[in-house]
Amino acid sequence: MFIDEAFFGIARTGTMDGNIQYPHILTTGPGGEVKRTEDGLFFTSGDMMPLEIMYPYGHSLKEYPTSENIVMLPDGLRLIQRPRKLLEVIHAIRKKYGLSKLIYVQGISDPYLLPALVYSGVSLFDDSTMRMESLAGIRFTELGYVEASKNPYPENLRFAQDIVSLLSLSIRNGTIREAVEKFQFSSKASEIIRLLDSAYRKESEEVFPRRTPYIKANSLESLRRPDISRYRQYISDAYTKPSGRDIALLIPCSARKPYSESKSHKRIIEALAPYRNSIHELIVTSPVGLVPRELETTYPARFYDIPVIGDWYEDERVMIRGILSDYLSRNRYSKLFTFVGEDLDFIRDVLPRDAVHIQWTEDRDTSIARLRDEIAAYMKDKGVVTQKSLKIEPYVQMASYQFGDWIREYVEKCRIVRNYNSEMLTMDGKPFLVYNPAMGKFTINKASGSIFLDNNKFVVEIDDFKPTASVYAVGIVSVTDDVRQEDEVVLAHSGKVMGVGVAKMPGIAMVSLKKGVAVKVRN
Repeated sequence: MFIDEAFFGIARTGTMDGNIQYPHILTTGPGGEVKRTEDGLFFTSGDMMPLEIMYPYGHSLKEYPTSENIVMLPDGLRLIQRPRKLLEVIHAIRKKYGLSKLIYVQGISDPYLLPALVYSGVSLFDDSTMRMESLAGIRFTELGYVEASKNPYPENLRFAQDIVSLLSLSIRNGTIREAVEKFQFSSKASEIIRLLDSAYRKESEEVFPRRTPYIKANSLESLRRPDISRYRQYISDAYTKPSGRDIALLIPCSARKPYSESKSHKRIIEALAPYRNSIHELIVTSPVGLVPRELETTYPARFYDIPVIGDWYEDERVMIRGILSDYLSRNRYSKLFTFVGEDLDFIRDVLPRDAVHIQWTEDRDTSIARLRDEIAAYMKDKGVVTQKSLKIEPYVQMASYQFGDWIREYVEKCRIVRNYNSEMLTMDGKPFLVYNPAMGKFTINKASGSIFLDNNKFVVEIDDFKPTASVYAVGIVSVTDDVRQEDEVVLAHSGKVMGVGVAKMPGIAMVSLKKGVAVKVRN
């Protein structure tokens, strides 16, 4: 028996038979945790895996040996030479079993592959290959392999075990993606991550958490993170600009988040104050691409950090040009102004021909004054009248991004009540949604839960019981397709709202497991 304690997508950590913490490297040999017997493989966890068929090299098996809790991929060393084939097998297992079994890849304990493999859903490894490498005098270090004068097996095992312990911790605290991106020693590991982000993009997005504590975008792999790709897809395909803001202004990002609290953005905001109700400010940045001002406090816009060197990699250039082109093909403006530095000149050929370009220079006061004068002159010449700003509009946009465009009609009817650390939306005098800037998201309450249930959005159907602090997977009947880990969800039974909370595992886990916390209940 195994019990999952935390998820990050299909990466999982928990305990098997109460004493083996996974992800885990099974020891072999005398006194080891897995032994080969005449009847098959015997695990100290109590699992028995019959091996009636032999596994000749090069033979493609349709069925992989299984026990009550484990699916085994024999000959992992051969499989890892073809990461695409390995991922194909892993996803075939997930399609067949959901997350009801742990995946064990036999023969792999290379510490430089472990982060990518755990991230892709593998939970169990063994030390068989490590023993052979150690006999050959190969020692593992933080910077790669080195030669050893004696058998370094104990040190190698400790090193690999420390890595899986850190991976377990990173799953719990929601930072395993950062761990994987930092640990890029193996080209095979890089290949696995890139395949997950491209060939398995849809499957990865469906299980990737809706939000994480932060995003350290220190490598080009960050451009393809499922949560960032999810955001960019929304901006490209679904986002609609606020009504009445027919002048677009492209400006660069800032190190400080949200951008409007940075010195540079404060100066722009102050200078354009008389005209801002007619201007739609769009921040150009990497890795998220394009951030409308009203989404700057949401995830991921507020939660990423990236090294800034004043230059753009080609992958970033392609991404930014693509998202701008897609966005402007759907959202029309009477005029577009840019206020960016020379480093962003590469975006010009995807902008309207009549766009006005004002250079962002070191002499900020002069360049900001010129921007203000250009916009003021355009508005005067065209007779643009500054309209009264609708205070609810940013909340409409943020709620539409988080939950979908269906919620727009409800939020438009709400009023805003501000507290010292949150902003409450009320409808007919009752709490509807609460926006927490520190979390970058809205929270649902029971009053708004019925709206979600009526629209069949973010609903977790449970058995007939009253949810308390946590709802476990065993009590879940079904989950709507839009639910992602860390989403706000409504707990329901037979058309009645039973509570609200936060999803703590992906939907595939909720419907295929009988153990583990699926939803953390708020009320």
